[in-house]
Amino acid sequence: MRFLKLTSLDALKLLLLQVVFVLSWSSGFIGAKMGAQDAGAFNLLFWRFLLVSVCLALFLNVALLKISWAQIRHHAVIGFLSQFLYLSCVYVAIQNGLPPGIAAIIAALQPLMTAALSSGSTVERSGGWQWLGLMIGFCGVSIVIAGQYRNSGAEVGLVMYLLPLVSALGLTMATLYERRAALTQTHGSTLSLSLFIQSLVTLIGFTAAVLYTDTLSVPQGAGVLISIVWLTVFSTFIAYLSLWMLLRVMTATHVAVLVYLEPPVTLVWAALMFGDVIYTSTYVGIVVVVAGLILVRLKRQTMVCTP
Repeated sequence: MRFLKLTSLDALKLLLLQVVFVLSWSSGFIGAKMGAQDAGAFNLLFWRFLLVSVCLALFLNVALLKISWAQIRHHAVIGFLSQFLYLSCVYVAIQNGLPPGIAAIIAALQPLMTAALSSGSTVERSGGWQWLGLMIGFCGVSIVIAGQYRNSGAEVGLVMYLLPLVSALGLTMATLYERRAALTQTHGSTLSLSLFIQSLVTLIGFTAAVLYTDTLSVPQGAGVLISIVWLTVFSTFIAYLSLWMLLRVMTATHVAVLVYLEPPVTLVWAALMFGDVIYTSTYVGIVVVVAGLILVRLKRQTMVCTP
């Protein structure tokens, strides 16, 4: 493996890709708020991934005939961890009263999980400055959500707080699994083919979920339909493709640290779109998050690995 210094153009492209990543993953909370209350969590996710799978199947066409069992096994694991497990836990928690911001802060434990679980790898090892930056970022997100929660006064059962923690663990395992596969090139799937397999596995999971819970229904109402399209385009296609693209040029820890920007971005986005109130603590937390991210960035070489 060799390392190439990023040019100014490459650095700009990488920055834009990271911005797209943060916005697209934050869009999931916005899309959920638009449709989950009326359609139900499992039902909304079922129609979302049905649309995703159909669109990808039409796009890939004959390429589907070339899928190997090795690719299916590999991406079935990633799809279960990063899509079905992650989304089902978060959506169920939100549907049962957990504020989206609180779910975001718990899920934001993922960077710390990623750093801890990858610390033994020479490629993924996180140094002391990275750990400090991660902790500062987590403190910033905590400030944002604590302020929101203190003013909302919501009361939710303990189980609902644990579900996003399971989501964070699932996405962490999927991130490290895919990163290791990208470095060793154990599979040769294109991004679109990879996403199709992952989404199809997720669709099977949510099909079983809606049938088991007897919540399957045809989407009705403009808000629900817009939500399904929103979640399909922004929160699936753009979000997951940008994630795997970043994992090919950045370490899992540096990709995961971007998760810290999701709660603040979501809060600002919800304020602009739905009129949600932004408190002073939100602005303070955003400053702390940015400080943590800057610390992590200053202590890394601007390098991209190539085979």
